Amino acid sequence: MKATAANGLDKWECPKNSKIYIREIVNTHGGKAFGGSFAVTVPAKVTGTGRKRSQFKTKAEAERFATDAFRGAKKQGEEYFKATANERREFAEALPLLREKNLSLREAIEFALPRLRPDGGEKTIAQLVGEMVASKEAREAKGQLRERSVSDFRNRSKRFADFFGDSLVRDLTAPDLKAWLQDLELSARSIKNYVNVVSEILTHAKQSQLIVESPLDAFTDMERKELYGDGGEAKQPAILTVSEVERLLNAAATHPELNLLPAITLGLFCGLRTEEIKRLDWKDIHLGEEEPFVTVGSDIAKKRRIRNVDLPANATQWLSKCTEKQGRVFENKYICHLYRHLHRLLEYAGIGE
Repeated sequence: MKATAANGLDKWECPKNSKIYIREIVNTHGGKAFGGSFAVTVPAKVTGTGRKRSQFKTKAEAERFATDAFRGAKKQGEEYFKATANERREFAEALPLLREKNLSLREAIEFALPRLRPDGGEKTIAQLVGEMVASKEAREAKGQLRERSVSDFRNRSKRFADFFGDSLVRDLTAPDLKAWLQDLELSARSIKNYVNVVSEILTHAKQSQLIVESPLDAFTDMERKELYGDGGEAKQPAILTVSEVERLLNAAATHPELNLLPAITLGLFCGLRTEEIKRLDWKDIHLGEEEPFVTVGSDIAKKRRIRNVDLPANATQWLSKCTEKQGRVFENKYICHLYRHLHRLLEYAGIGE
């Protein structure tokens, strides 16, 4: 039913008994009228939040909007009455808690849904780790990853997966993770290595939308220090004096059973990394050239880029003292092999006593 305002413009309820009103208005600019439009007012009782106003060019658009708004509100009401007694009881019990925290039900639901029902689906920690290991092994077969890197990840991630078993990734908590790391009873460096592996796993889980945030992100700085301190990082290496360098080289030359002279020479004079030296072969050392050099292949270099490193004259002199120039520069038979030999060499040279 339409009513006529004092200004002669119409106002009516649409739909009937909806409390939603449409009224004609005159558009003006600079004090001049240039046409009309239709304003729709939807009261708070209908929206469930606050009063809403919208304006349309045509009557048909305004009435369509009003009708849709009323149908939407009616549907929400119908959904409420479709709820079971238990569902309505849960809502009634939750409402005071939400009000206490100044939260709306919608805010709580939008926060909870991606955490309890993640977009990436549900997956156990064992499944996720298995997929990541398989991916790394495939990349290793293509020459994209080194065997040692894959082996380290496989061993550490397996221990992680074995402990948490069939637990869902989404259910892993910071306290659970902290307790597991503490129970490992390993050195600070080893704990940090496990944290790095778990961090890689959880980062992948987050990217796959299996979780919203990583439990590791909840670790405070104090908790991290309790777990691994400075992470077992090596102290700043001391700079050897010229005398110490000479003693070290002479000790390596007089103790050929350690097979450290080429490794020490390449490290001191060419700046090669320890991991590069352990994978270097004598065929990569070109002593017979007019300008001797060492080739560090892409399968050896840290950044996967081949490079040639010049051999200075003093380096070639020390390398020429090596009688065995075939195979690996240093045959690294086990993880600490090189470091144990180096420790003995330092004792022979009287360095670090």
